[in-house]
Amino acid sequence: MPTLDRITIYPVKSLDGLDVDDCLVLPCGALEHDRRWRLVDMDGRVVNAKRSAVLAAIRAEFVLSERLVTLGVDPAALSAAALPAADLERLRCLARESFQLVPGQAGPCGWLTEAVGYGVLLQERADGGFPDDRDAPGPTVVSTATLAEVARWFSFDLDECRRRFRTNLEVGGTDAFWEDTLASPARPAPSLFDLPPDLPADPYADLPPPEPRAFSIGPVTFRATNVCRRCVVPGRDSRTAAATAHFRDAFEARRGRGLRDDVDAGAWSTLYRLAVNTRLEGDGRRRLAVGCEVKPTAL
Repeated sequence: MPTLDRITIYPVKSLDGLDVDDCLVLPCGALEHDRRWRLVDMDGRVVNAKRSAVLAAIRAEFVLSERLVTLGVDPAALSAAALPAADLERLRCLARESFQLVPGQAGPCGWLTEAVGYGVLLQERADGGFPDDRDAPGPTVVSTATLAEVARWFSFDLDECRRRFRTNLEVGGTDAFWEDTLASPARPAPSLFDLPPDLPADPYADLPPPEPRAFSIGPVTFRATNVCRRCVVPGRDSRTAAATAHFRDAFEARRGRGLRDDVDAGAWSTLYRLAVNTRLEGDGRRRLAVGCEVKPTAL
C-alpha cells in the first residue's frame, strides 16, 4: 500500500525547504506555510532561482512558530566557484544571521539584497502562498522510487535529487513514475473477445484520454492535474549552482525510454517533466501526516 513518507514545505519561495511530520491543508488546497513568502525586486518582478542562481548558495533554516529565518552561505558554493566572481565576493562578506519574516524591506531583505546584488522585497500571502501553477495550487507529489531512479541516472544521492526537484509530498511503496499514472493515465485496453467485425482495430482510438485521477492521502482528497514541466533549476547543483552537463537532454532521453505502459504522454509538450501538480477536491482544513495511506481512485 502506498504511504505518505515525507512532507516538505518551502516557506520562502526558492529558498530551502523544511521537512515536517504533519501539515494543515488550507481551503485552497495549498499546504500551510508553503511558498507563503516570495522575493521580488524593486520593480515587482519575481526573484527566484531561475533568475538568480546565487540563491542556490544560501542556506535557510526556519522556526515558523516564531516567523524566524536564519540565513547563511554554503561553504561548498564558495569553494566550487561555479558562480560569477562578483557574486562570490558578495557572498564571502555575509555572516550567518537570523531575521523575522515580515513583508516589505525589513527582515531578511537587506541581507538578501547583498547576496543577489540588487534590492529585494519580501511579499507574504498567508491564505495559499505563491504557487507556480495557480490553477493547481495543491501540493506537488512524487514517489521516492522516482527520485531514486533519477538520482541513479545522474549519480547523485537521493537528498540532492529532492533538493533539485523541490516536491512537497513524497510517496513510498510504489514503482518509479507511479505518479504519472495519476495525471496521465492510459486508455484501458479494449477486449479482444466478441468484437463485431465492423469495429475498428482500436475501438477507443477516437475517444479522449481518461481524465487525471483523484486520490486520497489520509482524510484529504486531491486530483492530479498534470505532470510538472521543469525549468533550469534541477539542472544545477543545489548547493553550488554548478550546471550538470547536458542535464535536460539526458533527462528527456532517459524519461522517454522509461515511460510506463499505463501512462499516456501524448499530450505532453516535452518529456522534461517530473512529479504531479494537484488541486483539492472537497474541503480543506484537514491535516496530512507522514504515514497516511495513499489511495488512487479507480479509472
